[in-house]
Amino acid sequence: MLKYRCFRIVGLLLLFTISGMITPVLAQESNYFHYPAGLTEKRYIHSVGLSVADLPEAQVEEVSSVVRAPLFNYQGRYGMPGNFSLYGAFYSNIATYHISLGPRWHYSIDRLAFSVGYDVAYWFGVLNHFGYDSKVRGWFHYPNITVGYRFDDLAVTMKAELILQTSVTNRQEDVEVSSDKNTFSGYTTGIYIEQPLWKDHIVIIGLKMNYTKFYYPIWVTFPTFDHYFYIPEITLGYNL
Repeated sequence: MLKYRCFRIVGLLLLFTISGMITPVLAQESNYFHYPAGLTEKRYIHSVGLSVADLPEAQVEEVSSVVRAPLFNYQGRYGMPGNFSLYGAFYSNIATYHISLGPRWHYSIDRLAFSVGYDVAYWFGVLNHFGYDSKVRGWFHYPNITVGYRFDDLAVTMKAELILQTSVTNRQEDVEVSSDKNTFSGYTTGIYIEQPLWKDHIVIIGLKMNYTKFYYPIWVTFPTFDHYFYIPEITLGYNL
């Protein structure tokens, strides 16, 4: 039931966003991070945050609490010529590390802003405690599209991305298994609300819905399920 409530919330926020478009004004550069307006050349903005997911009990009910730990994130955007920017992100829950980098192309119409991008991520995990002797590494690709609207005192942004898994190597004690098979792992949809506190400091509240066969933060369970899971993820962040 949680996933359906999440989708209803997203739908209501989308309607609120559309209704706000009846008063268009010229968009101005801001310190909003997720809002997909372009940045001036060589400008850098960044944010930190924590994400907590509602994990499938079928996969995590017997594993250690480290799998349930929240994900810390640090994200940055760097302005480039031609309405492009470079986006990078680092995620970790101590046992897992995920590093991504990719370009974005931006376009704005008054307060409405769009971007399309393509991120490539390398991730790895190590767990040598709680009875585990496990390691994993792999690559993901994330084609993505983002649309956002800036109100007078906040910005609302929606983002969708595909999850393409291009390689993964698992090692459990002395047994190592590798795969270079390109796999469509699923997709995500997210909505982010950014509210200024003072000056250029902004708080972020986000809801991300993962629809995927493989949610990398729970790699240590070595999931073998061949079906998709809905995994809602709540994010709290702060623009530095």
